[in-house]
Amino acid sequence: MVFQDSNADEDVNTRIFHSIADVFQKAQVTYAGHRKHVAVLKKIQEKAVSQGYEAAFNYWFNAVVSKVLPLRKNEVIGDRIVKLVAAFIASRERDLNRDEADMKQEETSEAEDVFMRFMDQFIRHILRGIESKDKNVRYRVVHFLAMIMDNIGELDESLYNTLVWSLKKRIYDKEANVRMQVVFCLTKFQDDETIEDDNNTKDATKMLISLVQNDPSAEVRRAAMLNLVVNSKTLSFILERARDTNQVNRRLVYTRVLKSLGKQCFDHVNSEIIDQLVKWGLEDREPLVRTACSKLISHDWLNLLGGDLIGFLEKLNVTESQVSVEAMECLFNTRSDIIPKVTFPQEIWLELTVEISFLSRCFYHHCVQNQLNEIIEKNFPEASKWANYLNHYIKQRFSNEANEVLSDADKYNLDFIIKQLLVIGNDYDFSDEIGRRAMLNVVRNMLGIFELSESLVDIGLQVLKSLSINEKDFVTMAIEIINDIRDDDIERQEQEEAILRKDRIDSDDDNDDDIESFRRAVESRVSGKSPPEGDILKNLPPPKEAGAETIVVCLTRSSHMLKLIKMPLEQNILITSLIDTLITPAVRNNDSKIRELGVNNLGLCCLLDLHLATENMYIFGMCVSKGNSALKQIALKVIIDIFSLYGLEVVNGEGKVDSISLHKIFYKVLKNYDSPECQVVAAEGLCKLFLADVFTDDDLFETLVLSYFSPVNSSNEALIQSFAFCIPVYCFSHVNHQKRLARIAADVLLRLCMLWEDLQVSDDSEKDHNAMLKPNIILQQLIRWIDPRNLINQKEDEIAKNSVQLDFLLDFVQILPRIDKKETRKLLLTNINTVFITAEQEYHKLKKLTEYIEDLIESETLDTVSRNALQKFNENLIKILDAAYEKELHRGENESTAHEDRFYQLLEAPGTDSDRSVSISEENAANGSGKTNGEDQVPYDSTKKRRRPENDGESTFFNDGIPYTKESVDVNMIAKSNNESKNVGFALPEADEQSDDAMSIDI
Repeated sequence: MVFQDSNADEDVNTRIFHSIADVFQKAQVTYAGHRKHVAVLKKIQEKAVSQGYEAAFNYWFNAVVSKVLPLRKNEVIGDRIVKLVAAFIASRERDLNRDEADMKQEETSEAEDVFMRFMDQFIRHILRGIESKDKNVRYRVVHFLAMIMDNIGELDESLYNTLVWSLKKRIYDKEANVRMQVVFCLTKFQDDETIEDDNNTKDATKMLISLVQNDPSAEVRRAAMLNLVVNSKTLSFILERARDTNQVNRRLVYTRVLKSLGKQCFDHVNSEIIDQLVKWGLEDREPLVRTACSKLISHDWLNLLGGDLIGFLEKLNVTESQVSVEAMECLFNTRSDIIPKVTFPQEIWLELTVEISFLSRCFYHHCVQNQLNEIIEKNFPEASKWANYLNHYIKQRFSNEANEVLSDADKYNLDFIIKQLLVIGNDYDFSDEIGRRAMLNVVRNMLGIFELSESLVDIGLQVLKSLSINEKDFVTMAIEIINDIRDDDIERQEQEEAILRKDRIDSDDDNDDDIESFRRAVESRVSGKSPPEGDILKNLPPPKEAGAETIVVCLTRSSHMLKLIKMPLEQNILITSLIDTLITPAVRNNDSKIRELGVNNLGLCCLLDLHLATENMYIFGMCVSKGNSALKQIALKVIIDIFSLYGLEVVNGEGKVDSISLHKIFYKVLKNYDSPECQVVAAEGLCKLFLADVFTDDDLFETLVLSYFSPVNSSNEALIQSFAFCIPVYCFSHVNHQKRLARIAADVLLRLCMLWEDLQVSDDSEKDHNAMLKPNIILQQLIRWIDPRNLINQKEDEIAKNSVQLDFLLDFVQILPRIDKKETRKLLLTNINTVFITAEQEYHKLKKLTEYIEDLIESETLDTVSRNALQKFNENLIKILDAAYEKELHRGENESTAHEDRFYQLLEAPGTDSDRSVSISEENAANGSGKTNGEDQVPYDSTKKRRRPENDGESTFFNDGIPYTKESVDVNMIAKSNNESKNVGFALPEADEQSDDAMSIDI
């Protein structure tokens, strides 16, 4: 009986296996019958559970699923089985929910227990393969988990913790496909996330945030970005993908993320962040991203607000926005249907708000650019009325009553409105002379206001220049305004002193002194004696000077004026007087703010005159050496601008500053890690000067490259970003620039390798060992920068002949023995095969490199990886060398053939008389020496003659690189008679033949 029961169990067990296997076998063919297959699986499970074979069903189900795990990702069979399992679990979950709705508690409880036991054992079973060495198994495991997570209502806590722990390890899997499926799994743990106390979901969110920020795969970052739950903590991490390196991710920020937020975008996202996102989108280098951002602005956002332009501008916060002008321009260009609907009634110009004034500015410029003159005439008033409107808002802002009534916000808004009107006025049609004069008076009066903000000063001077007759007229009016402000301040000081003197109660001693002074003056006048001149000068009061605040105001206006003029200094004496009376005293002032403005003004003046720039280079250099950080930045910008304009004319001459001294100043600034802003200014300026070939010093350029890779500058992101853009642009712009980098690259690499080694062994806890790039990354960048294939405007043959990387390799293999650590050598040598070498390059350099490489392999102690890399490189190099040798021989034969052809053409030229031709042998016999004419005079040069292999018993000689044979040359090579030509003898006369006046040569 026991034997019969065991046979029966085996029979049922086998039938369960065959039933499950048959379902899986059919399900892998097509998706069409999956619903039927799911129903069959449910029946098999229910029957097995009812007969007590639940464990057998679970076992064989797991066994069949395990067969699918090794299948590759692109195997459609595996995907179908995954979909079948997910559909089976989803169907069981739906059945449980339906039973709960029908209030079948007993049946539901039993079915739920069966389902939970099945899910627990199934998940634990497949989790056994999540750390498999086979990438396909790991992928299929997380694929199964990702597909079934949507259909799991609850999980046991221990199983949940095990699952999260396993997924946390898989986010660092080396396969991007595995990490992507992990993202889909972690997404399911965010559904019920609360910010307060749910630590597990916080862990899931943290893992997704880490993937969004740091994963090397663009697809994984995209999956994490789109599946990360949106809340106040995660939104910033999602939106920063607008600067992702992948254009698809950047585009999805605008087409999916921001679009899905709807109106919540303006409520939950800071206006500064929106402004930055719009700027990034509209300025993106990819057209698709720019189009996506443009569509978001002009269609999605505008439609959300019902087409309300004023409401849209309120959301953009135009008073603080840096990109609202570009956004409105994009909107007008994209939505041309809006233009006819925008109107500005005449009465609105006296009731302008911030948004309306900004809209009028953007609308006016769009109409001007597109020559919509009819719309301009319809909506904008004539020039004289425009001046009146501007004057109306200026009076509102700067009248005495306004200063007492207006709040700071109101003043700021009025300044913004005035600025918009001035921006429009800068391009306004002032062909009407009456309107031009009216506007000119308004602007001049405005610029004379002491409290005027710097932004209004800037745009006001631009309008003043556009209204002026010429540049000289503009300078005259601007300097008059500056002098009036300064004189008004001096006059105000005098009035205040007079009032104080009048109100002061003089003491008796003062009265006695005044009476005595008056008596002496009368006596001297009666006696006819004039007081000494020194006494008169002593008694004169010192000249009044404007206050510090007034000087700042004057210097601010002068700096904005100088930016707008191009007239040489010698043609306008008013600027010279401004330098003497305002700018030079400001440079010598002890107040840091005044000195900085003075140096800035002096630098702008130097851009107008070469002689002035030459004279003041020393002052600017001293400001960089001795000044504070702000003064250093200003002086550095001035020096760079002067070099950009005049080149090296301002240095290296009598009375001029030495260029080496300026190079040292730049070197010190780059080494001054305590002033990162100055480093950025110096780096950007030097890169521009090197790009323009103004500076060509290799040592200074090497300092630039070292500063880029230095670990001390790793936290200076602005400096790193500048170098990351400027150095490749410099190297790819011209072949000479690559040659300059190639000359210093080996020394740079050696220094950085030593620095990296010291950093790794350093015990200083304050030093970040990961602050510096590894030597292999540095070498890869250097190789890329000097790769001739990256040069612009280069032909294929020029690229093939370019030997810049070959020169670098020759230096590289020579510095390699100086690197002691095997690990560093390994990092370098594993990248040597990325160098671009062709057979078109110089043969002798290729041969020299081959010798160096072979010597390294033989003499140096190398690890296996390094030796294999070198041997592989050497094998390729030998093949290239053989090809180069064949081309060299072929090139020599072609040159020889061409030489012979030219030689025979001379022999066969008309006018060759056989009577004047004598064979070489006859000529040798006539000379009696067996030598050609002149061989006894010209000594044999072994460096110019060498033997070729014998050919048919006759020797072929190379004379000065020209091959010929005795048989090939016809008798008498162009030996003309002495009457027609004379040979020049280069042999010195014998000693006894020298005359008294002959030149003697001492050897």
